[in-house]
This record gives sequence, structure tokens and C-alpha cells, in this order.
Amino acid sequence: MANEEFKTSPDELERVNDELTMVSSQLSQRVQELTRATSVLKNLLESTQIGIVFLDNDLRVMNFTPAIAQILPLGETDTGRPIEQIKAKIPIEELYADIRRVQGTLSSAERELSASDSGARYIVRILPYRDIDDVIAGVVLTFLDVTVITRAEERQRLLLAELQHRVRNTLGVVRSIARRSAETAVTVEEYASHLDGRLNAFARTQGLVTRDPEGGVDLEYLVVEELLAYNAREGEQMRVSGPTVRFQPKAAETFALAIHELATNALKYGAFSQPSGQIEVAWRLVESTGIAELVFEWRERGGPKVEPPSRKGFGTELLERTLAFEFKGQTRLAFQPAGLQCTITLPLSKRTFHTPIVAD
Repeated sequence: MANEEFKTSPDELERVNDELTMVSSQLSQRVQELTRATSVLKNLLESTQIGIVFLDNDLRVMNFTPAIAQILPLGETDTGRPIEQIKAKIPIEELYADIRRVQGTLSSAERELSASDSGARYIVRILPYRDIDDVIAGVVLTFLDVTVITRAEERQRLLLAELQHRVRNTLGVVRSIARRSAETAVTVEEYASHLDGRLNAFARTQGLVTRDPEGGVDLEYLVVEELLAYNAREGEQMRVSGPTVRFQPKAAETFALAIHELATNALKYGAFSQPSGQIEVAWRLVESTGIAELVFEWRERGGPKVEPPSRKGFGTELLERTLAFEFKGQTRLAFQPAGLQCTITLPLSKRTFHTPIVAD
């Protein structure tokens, strides 16, 4: 019996050895998997652009991502240091009450903080985290940089406010045009015709404004766009010249209406009413008694003999009164036998002109 037991012992040892070999192989495989998982997690933490810091229950630094350096200047030697000893770029002390509440309730918290030096804005999320024994070991703080989003939202709000302001102004101008057109029109047909033309002129100016809202409206464009609307042939029926002058958007609206009234009058009574008629528009910058001014001249020739109007309508009021009231300008109308001559003088100011700017 003893010999039989002795003979079976090597078999048992071999079986146990096989089992140990298999267990060792499985353990080695698990270690490799854990190593890979640890490596992936480490790479993830190092590559993420989100600032993350792990604190234990005593608010000591346990781990962090490199991106946290933008908010907390942490290094390898800071592991184990209390967070209060780290000089943060944001008012992190505002988070301490939230952290304690998260530790006590095991809920989450969220707060928005700003860096006083750079103006960067962060959404900070605080969550509890558990250790391998499923015990609350501290909290994890995630700092999400929302500076770009916040600034975009602020810009959107500003643009919306600007849009609302411009819409109100536009409606105000339209109401004014409609009211003043009605006051000077004799018939409904005349009112409808004048209103349509003035609104079209206003719309063309708005189109020029939207091309470059910050760059002002070019005077040459204002003149050419208006005259081309009457099918005038550049070089044959119209000549336009002058230095670069750009109006502020609001001023451009009024001045465009003035040009429209001159062009409409030319079509009905002046140079554009005849195939041989011509209009020359020129402007220059002058300085008189220390005041820089724009001198704008409109000259017609080749049309029928012109005479002063029997009554002052919308156009005359706009040229003589509105320009004087809004821009402190002066308008001289000369009804010469050869054609109408209109000279408009406007002082250069920031309120009226984008380029050039001379006076406040």
C-alpha cells in the first residue's frame, strides 16, 4: 500500500505543478492587462487638455493632469501637499465649501470661476471618487475652459443688441421717410412713387453698410450706386471724382437720401430727362479758418432750362434743413440756365465721417 501511495505522489505533484503553471500564466496575463490599462489611463491623463486634480479627504493633492498647470502650478513634488498651499491662478478657495458638501452628501457640485489676470473662465465640476475598497477617498475636480464659448456668447449678445438698435433706427428712418413723403406729396400716386424710390435708396445704403460695418461707407459708392440705379452711363452721362471719403453708417443714410433727391430731380426735370444730359459730381477736402470741410458739388448740363421750384418739397427740405441740422452743413442751390448746381459743405467730424477724421 505504501508503495502505491508513493507511486501516485509524483502524479499529484505533476498535476499541482500544472495547475500552478496555469495560475501563474493567468496571473501574468492579468498583470499585463493591468499594466496596459494603467498605461492607457496614464496616457489619457497626460494627453487630455482638461485640467483635472484628485484630492484626498484632507484636501491633499493625490494626482493631476498636466493641463492643470494653467490653473494650479503643480509638479511631481506637490503630490501630498495640501491644496491650500498651492498658489492658484483662480480663486480656488471659493470651492472649499462645495468640496466639503460633496464629501458629506456624495453628490456633485458645479461652479464657474474666472482667472483675474487672463480673464479665462472655467466651469469647475466636483465629484466624489472611491478607492479600490469602494470607500470615498476624496474628490476629483475637473476644470473645463469655457473662455472661447463665453466670449462667443458675449459677442453674440452684443451683436444682438446692436442688431436690435439698428432695427429700431431703421424703422425710425422708414417712418420718417414715409411721414415726410406724405406731407409733401400732392397725389397718392406721387406719394407711392417717391416713397418707393426713397426706400430703395435707403436699402442700397444699407447694403453698402453691411459690406463693411466697421469700415464706413465710401462716398464714391454712394454716388455711383444711386446714379446707376437710373441707368446712367458712367463716362457718358455721369462723371464722378474725388478723394477717398467714408461716411459713418448713420450719416451715410442721410447723405444717400440727399443724393437720391438730386438724382430724382435730374430725372424728372434736369439733365437725366434728356439723352444728351450730363451730371458731374466732384468733391474735395478743404480747410478754412482752421476747420476742415468736405465740399461736395453736383453740376448738371445738357438738360432743359431749369427754374426754381414753386414750392419746397421733401428734397429741398432735406438738402437745406436736414443736412444743416444733422451735420452742421450748408447747402447752396443754384438754378442756372445750363442746369442745376448744388454745393454741399460739411465739416469733418467723427460723428459724420469715418475717413478722414479731423475734429471731435
